[in-house]
Amino acid sequence: MLKYTCYRLLHLIPVLLLLSIFVFGIVHALPGDAIDAMVPPDAAGNPATRAALEKELGLDKPIYVQYALWLGRIVLHGDFGKSITTRRSIGIEVFKRLPATIYLAVTAVTVSLCIAIPLGTIAAVKRRTPVDYTATATSLIGVSIPEFWFAILCVLFFALYLGWLPASEYHSPFENFRLSLLHLILPASALGLRLAAITTRLTRSAMLDEVRKEYVDTARALGHSERRVIYKYTLRNALIPTITVAGLQFARLLGGTVVIESIFSWPGIGLTLYEAILGRDYPMVQASVLILATAFVLMNLLVDLTYRLLNPRIRLA
Repeated sequence: MLKYTCYRLLHLIPVLLLLSIFVFGIVHALPGDAIDAMVPPDAAGNPATRAALEKELGLDKPIYVQYALWLGRIVLHGDFGKSITTRRSIGIEVFKRLPATIYLAVTAVTVSLCIAIPLGTIAAVKRRTPVDYTATATSLIGVSIPEFWFAILCVLFFALYLGWLPASEYHSPFENFRLSLLHLILPASALGLRLAAITTRLTRSAMLDEVRKEYVDTARALGHSERRVIYKYTLRNALIPTITVAGLQFARLLGGTVVIESIFSWPGIGLTLYEAILGRDYPMVQASVLILATAFVLMNLLVDLTYRLLNPRIRLA
C-alpha cells in the first residue's frame, strides 16, 4: 500500500503541473487585467500609470516568464502572491477561509451519508414495497431540486417565516459550538439533502447488485442471520461505490459551494472565489482554483486508499 501511495503521489506532479498551466492560462485569457481592477478607468488609460503598474506586478514580462516566476514562488517559497483588492498575502487569506468551507463540506457529506446509507439499504432489502417506492420517489425529487432554490426556500421558511434558525453568518465551532451549529444547519441541509438523494440511489443500486451474488447465498446457508448477512457482508461491499461518490462530492464541495456560501454569507473559499471574480482579483482566482483543484486530486487518492480498508481483498496496483 505504501508503494502504491508513493507511486500515485509521483503521478500527481505532472497532473498538478498541467493543472497550473491551465489555470494560469485561463485566467490570463479573461478580458481585462489586474490594472483595470486596481485603478479608475481614467487613470488606467494613462500610459505612464499603466506602465508603472505593469512593471510593479510583473505584467510587462512575456506570459511564459510570468508563469515561471509565479510557479517558482509557489513551489520554492509557498508564496501565492498578494491580493489586488486587500493587498494581503493570498495564501493567508485562502487558508484562513478554508476551514469554514471544510466545516460546511464535512457536515453536508456526513448528513448525506447518515440519510442515504440506511435509506438506500432499507429500500434494497424491501425491494418493490411501499418503502422502496417512497425512498426512490424521494431521491428523484431531491436530485431534481437545484441546491440554490432549495437554499432560498430554507431561508424563507425556516429563517424568515418561522424564525427558528439564523439565515446567515458563520461562527467558529471552537468559539461557540452551539451557536456554530445553529448557523450551520441551513447551509449544511441545503447541500446535504441533495447529496443524500444522489447517494441513496447509488446505495440502493449497489445493494441490489450485491444481494444477488453467490457469497450472500453461502452466508445464509451457513446459518448467519439476515441482519448479519446484510450489514456485515453485503453492505460493506456495497459501500465501495458509495464511498467513491461521497469522496468526490466532498472534493467538489470544497470549491462548489460558491452559490450556497453567497446565499448564507458563509465566509468560505467559495465566497472568496466569487468576490475575487467580481473584483477581477486574478491572483486570488489563480491561487484559489489551484488550491481547490489540488485538494480534489488528493481526495481522489484518499478515496482509492479507503477501498483497502473496506475490502482487504482489493489489491491496489
